[in-house]
Amino acid sequence: MLWVSRGNYMAVKAGDENNRTAMYKAREDYTADLMAIGAQPFDLFIYYWRDEPDESLNGRLDGILSGFHLNDTLILQVPAFIRPLNLKLLIIKIHEAYHGKVIGLVHDYYPLWNIAAAKEDTDSDPWLDQFSYRTYPALFSMFDGLIVHSEPYKQAIQKELNFKGPIVTQGPFSYHLAPNTDISEPHFEKKLVFAGNINKSNYLDKVPNSWHLDIFGKKPEGNILEQGSVVYKGSYPPTELPNHFDGGFGLVWDSDSFDQVTGESANYSRISYEHKLSLYLVKRMPVFIWKNAAPAKWVTENHLGFAVENLADIWPIIENLTEDDYREMQKNLVHVSNLIRDGAFAKHAALEAVLAVNEPYNKW
Repeated sequence: MLWVSRGNYMAVKAGDENNRTAMYKAREDYTADLMAIGAQPFDLFIYYWRDEPDESLNGRLDGILSGFHLNDTLILQVPAFIRPLNLKLLIIKIHEAYHGKVIGLVHDYYPLWNIAAAKEDTDSDPWLDQFSYRTYPALFSMFDGLIVHSEPYKQAIQKELNFKGPIVTQGPFSYHLAPNTDISEPHFEKKLVFAGNINKSNYLDKVPNSWHLDIFGKKPEGNILEQGSVVYKGSYPPTELPNHFDGGFGLVWDSDSFDQVTGESANYSRISYEHKLSLYLVKRMPVFIWKNAAPAKWVTENHLGFAVENLADIWPIIENLTEDDYREMQKNLVHVSNLIRDGAFAKHAALEAVLAVNEPYNKW
């Protein structure tokens, strides 16, 4: 039997009265995808009790493993935001008491993202501290297999951990909409759309006046809205957000500056698939992406958008596009939108990983 971890995200999101955070959406969608193909939910309560007594933890583990059977497989979404020791003992118990397998579905491996902070973290306890960078190599080495964003991510993990088990690449994350929601066709407009954390995207302050940029997210601070080229469109729940995009091109970009691609998040984009890529594609919007980002080749080979060296390269391309060009791209975008909404990439990678950990490793 296959299991997939499920967190109590509704309780965690209780402080977000409008349910507009997308922080847990990829996790919720992933659980739903695997349950759709027969996986059972493996409920993990998100809490942190650094000094939880052994008796309490053992009772908790017995409870969450009550339905687990011999030789079952668990796909555990990580990071899990709980005390790492709990996960260590969970994996040991699955291995020793149930002869089962545990696969890590990697949303983020933070030492590959926040490289400087990870190097400076020399004193944290990898098993007791909730946000220790030292947890990652210790915990991930316990998994029987991993599912990661991309081939570059796989190579980085192998270099970081010398991981010997199978590592499967997934590609784009799923993006579910509210039930019975239709996707309206985007209109051809010579504009860009940005959705996400506006205040952390420093390059937005330098957008040229020649651009037309719609931005979605928490209302920004500073003077970004004083720019005539930028229009703030508001904040919406993640399942509703795509249908507030009326057209144009999605912007998938991480950088601390406009003129050059700089910063740790930019470097991380070389290996990662951003969730916002799926957000734009589920709406059938072509995207602009940095040419060195992990999804760039996939985007261009499937005619889903354009990969460019710098932000300054974008507008000349948009200026030369026609409505016929936009409509031609819709043929592939419709297909990929359906795959992302249906969770096809997640399901395929999960089943491949389950087969891999339950067979000899030599072909992976």
